Amino acid sequence: MLRLIIRQANWGILGALFGFLIGFFVKIYLIDIVGLPAWGKYVTAQTFSSMSETFLSIGIPFVIIKFIPSFVSVNKEKASRIANIFIRYALIVGGVFLVLIYFSSDYINSFIYSDIDDLSWILFVMCIHVPISMLFGVIVSLYRSILKIKEIVLYGTFITVSLRAILTVIIFQYTSDISHFIMIEVVTQIIVLSVLLYLFNKNEFSLFVKSDIKEVTSDTRIIAYGKKMFYNSVVTFISAQALSFIISITLPIQDVGAYNILLTLTGLTTFLLVNLNKVFAPAISKLFYENKISALNKLYKKTTFFINLLTIPLVIIIAIFADEILGLYTSEMLNYREYLFFMLAAGMLSLAAGSSGTFMVMAGLEKQNLYIQIIRSILLVTLSLILIPEFGLFSVVILYVVFMLFVNLFQVIYISKYINISPFSKELIILFFLTIFGMYFAISQQFEFEVYHYFIIPISIYVLYFSIMYYPFKKIVKEIF
Repeated sequence: MLRLIIRQANWGILGALFGFLIGFFVKIYLIDIVGLPAWGKYVTAQTFSSMSETFLSIGIPFVIIKFIPSFVSVNKEKASRIANIFIRYALIVGGVFLVLIYFSSDYINSFIYSDIDDLSWILFVMCIHVPISMLFGVIVSLYRSILKIKEIVLYGTFITVSLRAILTVIIFQYTSDISHFIMIEVVTQIIVLSVLLYLFNKNEFSLFVKSDIKEVTSDTRIIAYGKKMFYNSVVTFISAQALSFIISITLPIQDVGAYNILLTLTGLTTFLLVNLNKVFAPAISKLFYENKISALNKLYKKTTFFINLLTIPLVIIIAIFADEILGLYTSEMLNYREYLFFMLAAGMLSLAAGSSGTFMVMAGLEKQNLYIQIIRSILLVTLSLILIPEFGLFSVVILYVVFMLFVNLFQVIYISKYINISPFSKELIILFFLTIFGMYFAISQQFEFEVYHYFIIPISIYVLYFSIMYYPFKKIVKEIF
């Protein structure tokens, strides 16, 4: 199982790395042209669009990953019909939403965002993403449910990222309007969605069949699980995006853009984990259903150590070159340097929990995970409304860190209590002791870097980590190959 997961996850990791690197330079190029305030408007509209998509998707991607694998094994015709129902739902509901936004974007800007200049148009253009993203979520979940990660990366990530980057470089030679970037994203997403839809329908099973929605609504298992995952996804989104939404209506638009950049860099601490989870989710469901708890425990420990070993050196490298990286966006970002260090350190601590959230929703602990997210949401929103107007972005960063670790801690506690497994191993503890010294060095150093340092230092850090952790890493590699 580890071999299958890691090999499939390798495609996800490759895609994520490619997407981040290209996206990193595209974002630098774009912000240099449009400015930090315009980027803040883009982030504000994106938060609103993502929130709408989360509510309208009603947990369908989770339902697909949970049930389609078993339907494919025993009744592929039923899998086709269920998939068709979800596709029709995404197109119809997403289309209606877009029409409503067309007529109401001015009111949304006026009542929620206090009439930010040009935001009404940006909101509408961004919301074109909603029906497309809903359908994209259905198709990608279908690929994930049959462990076809390579196809998502090859046709999804590489085509999307490459085409978006090329069009951005060309078009922004002649404009500085951020809405053009949103249109570029919409066009590339439509192209990729068409390719993925065609290939799945051709190579796996038909998606264009007659179906009756009653086949879903009359299935109590699907409805019950869908409700739980809808509540989970909504509460999780609120707890994860509440900060972004609240700062978009309380802080200067420049701080909104800066916080998004900090989140992008901090996201490097989890991009390997996120892509592993895409493969890990159906595997957890399968092993838990077969009651193979011992195998699940070993898998949890090995994958957590593997992810941390690959990610922690990268985080230290980012901390060492923090000034240089932030300065690439704009010199104004150097004012947010300490915030980046704090968020990076918290991200590494969060990594110790491994795929805790995925474990809970795929191993029968959806209700407990919902309780955690509800408590987090209530506390986070309440404290945000009190602290952010008074202490600004400083309080945003503190709240982000505290509640990220709060969720991970309680997820691990619940998993240990109810399933009797944990992500912690001797190798992981040694790795974190080593990292304490690495982060202290990275944050306190005051070197003047030459060009060759940008190559020598990253290579040296990875060589050091892999040398010290050679034997546990070698053991995992041998199991994979």
